[in-house]
Amino acid sequence: MVNKLILGTVQLGLDYGINNQFGKPSLEKAFDILHTAYDNGIRILDTAEAYGNSTEVIGQFQKQHPNKKFNIINKLAVNADLSTKDFFNHVKEGCKVLNTEQLYGYMFHNYSSLKQNINFYDELLNLKSKGLTLHIGISLYTNEEIIDIAENFSDFDFIQIPFNLLDNDLKRKASVLKAKERNIAIHTRSTFLQGLFFMNPNILIDSLLPLKPYLQDIEEIKSDYNLTTESLALQYVIQKEYIDHVLVGVETSQQLIDNINLCGAEVTIPHSIIDKLNVLESDLLNPSNWN
Repeated sequence: MVNKLILGTVQLGLDYGINNQFGKPSLEKAFDILHTAYDNGIRILDTAEAYGNSTEVIGQFQKQHPNKKFNIINKLAVNADLSTKDFFNHVKEGCKVLNTEQLYGYMFHNYSSLKQNINFYDELLNLKSKGLTLHIGISLYTNEEIIDIAENFSDFDFIQIPFNLLDNDLKRKASVLKAKERNIAIHTRSTFLQGLFFMNPNILIDSLLPLKPYLQDIEEIKSDYNLTTESLALQYVIQKEYIDHVLVGVETSQQLIDNINLCGAEVTIPHSIIDKLNVLESDLLNPSNWN
């Protein structure tokens, strides 16, 4: 199951996550995380031009450790002020920063970025045809976006979507299967909902209070099946056959080791129960709405 994991690197360049207790790691600790990932079989990194200096950290690591080359997914900055003629060189310069000659994937950072820069869609196809990236993708939020991509932009090789205990099979499966029908691979993020699942339901901030009963449901499931939060949340996602890759972000190398060990464990997850969890306040499943 470890081969399903993608290491998210936003934490290497920014303070990120509602439950982040360690902040942005030092360069030494960031390198420890990357060593741990590579040494345990993780080969894909997810980064973005908007993730602080994470691309520089990755590039320094790859330069200093040429025997540990990762496959890297990068994303176009939402506010990138580019002309189509500058696009190819922009991505190529990004590859130099990452110290790689070819990306595993290059993505639109979100759906609106595609719609506002629709001429860049052909440029992504050009990147792929010229071999600067193996795959092209897009990060999405809503099922409507997923369906639009599946029906009208099926040259995308993969989409990245939220998927977790609450943003779950009930909410996502139908639209995801439409993408799979078009041979679009599914990458998921928000496995731990930016750390929300680790928080005590009784001390939620005001805007998150509507999620309290659902988090209490998760606590009951953990108790009934003798599962930790990490095990329940990660195994629920990774066991879904229609999900190709699962993105996880960590603040320390020990957290990554814990996640890797969880992937190798044989755990019985009550999918039928979790699949029925139905958050009515769906907007709160998007962390950008938490403020």
